[in-house]
This record gives sequence, structure tokens and C-alpha cells, in this order.
Amino acid sequence: MTKLTTHNEGEDPEVARTLRAIYAAPVGEPYWNDLEARIMGRITEVDLGWWAELDRWVRPALVAAAVLVLAASVAMFRAHQVETETAYENILTPSPVPVETVIRPTLEGDREASLRDVVGHRERSNGRP
Repeated sequence: MTKLTTHNEGEDPEVARTLRAIYAAPVGEPYWNDLEARIMGRITEVDLGWWAELDRWVRPALVAAAVLVLAASVAMFRAHQVETETAYENILTPSPVPVETVIRPTLEGDREASLRDVVGHRERSNGRP
């Protein structure tokens, strides 16, 4: 089994020197100044505001709003259409109550009611007894 440690006891001095040279931090001050300038330049390029995230949602939000407006318009049109059909049906469907009774209610006693029943019966039967 391999022993995993940060300091190998049996390390090869030549390999260790080569690796240290490869992975060693740069010595000169210009490298660090240039690195800082690159990092700060990149930070100023990136917009970190919350509104930057909303830019990605503009197009889907507009599509959803358009679909919602379209659905509401269809629902309103259908409701208006049903209301119009109901109004026409109410106007064109004959009433089960005689029109005279609906238009002009009369104060009637027993005699007038009997007379109207006789006259109404004669009109309904087209003059047949």
C-alpha cells in the first residue's frame, strides 16, 4: 500500500528540485502587478448587479405575458358570445305565460277569471267547442 504524505522520506532530490522550480511563484514584482491589473480589469467588466440576471428572463417573460393576454382575450370574447346567445334565446323563445298577462297584469275577480278562461280556451282551440 502507498503511503500518502506531504513529505516523502525517500524523495529524489533532482526531481524535487525540478518540480520546485516549475511550481515556484514568480520572483519579480512586475508579474504580481500585471496579475492584479488583469484581475481588477476582469472584475470591472463583469456586471454583478441583480438586474443583469433579469436580462436573461426578458424574452420568456414577454412571451408568457403575450400568451396570458391572448388567453384572457379569448375568454372575454367567449363570455360575450355566450351572453349574446343567451339574450337572443330569451328574446326568441316563446314564453310559457301568455304575453297579455306578462305585459299588463289585471286585477281580476272570479267572474273575470272565468270569462278569460272561456275566451282563452276558445282562442286556443281555434273556435272549436
